[in-house]
Amino acid sequence: MMKTLYTFDIEREKKSGKSKKKIKNKVVIVKPTVAEVESGEFFYGQKYNEYINAGFLTKAMLSKKMGDLGGFTSKNDSDVLQTLMMENVESARIVQFYGEAKNLDKEQKEKLKNAQEDFLSTQKRIYEYQESLREQFAQTADAKAEQKLVEWFVFNYSFYEDKVDKEKELFPIFQGESFEDKRNFYLALSDEDTKTDDEDFKKAKEIFDASFQNLIRVISVWFNKMGNDQESIDKALKDMFEEEEPKEEKEESKDEG
Repeated sequence: MMKTLYTFDIEREKKSGKSKKKIKNKVVIVKPTVAEVESGEFFYGQKYNEYINAGFLTKAMLSKKMGDLGGFTSKNDSDVLQTLMMENVESARIVQFYGEAKNLDKEQKEKLKNAQEDFLSTQKRIYEYQESLREQFAQTADAKAEQKLVEWFVFNYSFYEDKVDKEKELFPIFQGESFEDKRNFYLALSDEDTKTDDEDFKKAKEIFDASFQNLIRVISVWFNKMGNDQESIDKALKDMFEEEEPKEEKEESKDEG
């Protein structure tokens, strides 16, 4: 039986002639089993070797090269990241200690509040730091194979809920038997110039357009071990992306004005 990792609701717009209709669907990300994660790791190994054979550097090779030139991965930068991680662990320890206590006095409450703020702050800085590293290492064999692995999880474990004869069932968002089949289907869904009269494909594109960004975010959070269930993934998504929404809304309001 499939276990659910994360669910979220989408609202898609179905066009019929000149009219438009709003339809709601639940998107379900199924939690891979241990055996399936191992299959994913095998897939990663295959892609990694393909990129190595194609002449891409590994992260270790590029890191050494950049370190020799005094680049981002020099000892000083490694020390900064190590300090941030230690501060994050210490903040988490304080939050856990005081968070489980009862009848805190004023000073203890202040310590708890500061630790919670420090935990979120350092967690966000670590994420930003790692994102900067990912950008620099984006063309390494490791990074490109990891990107394919995230795609592999998204393509194989993303479903939407729909009713068939009044019974709710799960259907795969990305159609096809193999990774390449599913990726070709994804490319077709991504292409705004794709023209078709196939109603099933139109429906798949509506669901894809409304869900893909969140699918990538959720799988990335899970893949990077920042969340492993609905609650922890929700928290990680909020910590990392909540500032983007108000900014976008603000810009839209400014444009309307």
